[in-house]
Amino acid sequence: MAWSNMVDLELDDEDKFDAPQPYPMVSKPDYPYGLRISLTEKELTKLGIDAPEKIGDVTDMRCFGVVTCISANSSESGDCCRVEIQIQKMSVESEMQEKD
Repeated sequence: MAWSNMVDLELDDEDKFDAPQPYPMVSKPDYPYGLRISLTEKELTKLGIDAPEKIGDVTDMRCFGVVTCISANSSESGDCCRVEIQIQKMSVESEMQEKD
């Protein structure tokens, strides 16, 4: 099965203003907070990779996850849906170290 197309999930200006944050922030992030994951030294070791060299380095990630929650609410603007996925298996490669 081929990989699906990459889609940029960057927030537009209105969504940045309305985006929920885990704590008050002076500036609004470009991407939703829930899309960020954290890997500690233990996870990096399991993945067999070194920590990236600098902020802004690009990584190639492929993940398998399990849907853990599906919720839907009705509102005046239509149905609203939220899906939570627990990442269980992951492969990560550094795009900065690839040779052309």
